[in-house]
Amino acid sequence: GGEEFAVVLPNTALRQALTVADHIRRAVMAKELKKKSTGEILGRVTISVGVSMLKTDDDTDSLIERADACLYAAKRNGRNRVVSEADPEYIAETQSQVA
Repeated sequence: GGEEFAVVLPNTALRQALTVADHIRRAVMAKELKKKSTGEILGRVTISVGVSMLKTDDDTDSLIERADACLYAAKRNGRNRVVSEADPEYIAETQSQVA
């Protein structure tokens, strides 16, 4: 399990959003977790990220549903990655759900 949160990037193209998401992913992965009381290194964590873009006829629910679907595609395809609606992993999964 894990926590889910959203980052909203107004006036941002998909390519820029993917860059921001990957910077966040890399920063989280680079950080060592240490036990505060002893300094013992506990390891590292990784994150999976789903990226979606607001469409003209979107409501908040559909935007979040697509981002969530991208997130789960990232998790199913190896974790520690960024997946958007334009990625083959997401497209293949949505097409197989329709078929």
